[in-house]
Amino acid sequence: MLLTASQFQSECQSASSALIGTHLNPDGDALGSAIALSLYFDSIGLANEVLCHHVPPANLEFLPHIEKVKLKPEMASHDLAVMLDLDSIERLGDPAEYLSKAKRLVVIDHHIPHEAPGDLRIIDQTAAATCAILARLLLEMDAEITPEMATCLLTGIVTDTGSFRFRNTNAEALMLASRLLEAGGNIGLVSEEIFQRKPLAAVRLLGFLLETMTLEVQNRVAWGQMTHDQFQLVGAKDEDTEGFVNEMLSISSVEIAALFRETKPNWVRVSLRSRGQHDVAAVAREFGGGGHHNAAGCSFEMPISEVVSLVVPRMRECLGSH
Repeated sequence: MLLTASQFQSECQSASSALIGTHLNPDGDALGSAIALSLYFDSIGLANEVLCHHVPPANLEFLPHIEKVKLKPEMASHDLAVMLDLDSIERLGDPAEYLSKAKRLVVIDHHIPHEAPGDLRIIDQTAAATCAILARLLLEMDAEITPEMATCLLTGIVTDTGSFRFRNTNAEALMLASRLLEAGGNIGLVSEEIFQRKPLAAVRLLGFLLETMTLEVQNRVAWGQMTHDQFQLVGAKDEDTEGFVNEMLSISSVEIAALFRETKPNWVRVSLRSRGQHDVAAVAREFGGGGHHNAAGCSFEMPISEVVSLVVPRMRECLGSH
């Protein structure tokens, strides 16, 4: 990675301005890496902006300098664009228009590649999070990691590893977390805001999910659905369902779980999770989505009942393939 770090540093030093973009419906890894990179650019005097198609969710408003995240750029043009935590330009949403105009594009990601955009691609599927890759790069470049940068980077590592509980937790993730704590990162704040603070609407919605979920194939497959009307009934948002699919997967007999959310009429997002060798990313890719072997997702523009009828049979097939 040392050569890659040198190449990335060269890209940064050659640019006069940079545009940072991340994926739709951003999570802790997306925003944590984007803000941390922006703060690094600030430290080296590189003018920069952070763009995201959606506003940050409420549970990530604690991130230092969250106000950096904008919907549209203020600068006219940029020499360098950096795409974080995604490998498909279309998943940028509206910011894709602006990032595509930059002279150079760098991609930093840990997902299974579907496309190959970018003049410099820093892709590591073994990394626990994009924030882990970025932290590694910054350390190899001997960059100063401030406490605010460290908290942002910790957020990505902590959220993508489920607070170091998921299978993607590896020795490097723990080592980098230690280095970020040494740099002043506030892991207590991250853990409290992400895992220990939920709006009442989210708790009520989770109760409804656990009461109405469906178990199939000797309780090895679990899935639940939430309609747009149900979201409105309790006053919840899609971001309030963070972690819900893992609650179904936590049932001892369940090996594959899915959460279907109709975030607006006839617009459905699907989160898939699995244990062991069951590759839910392959299921998601069939429907234009993607992700990791044990954690993936996809979206549909159709009634939720039709989405369930398409995806659940593929979950059963995925289970039967191992």
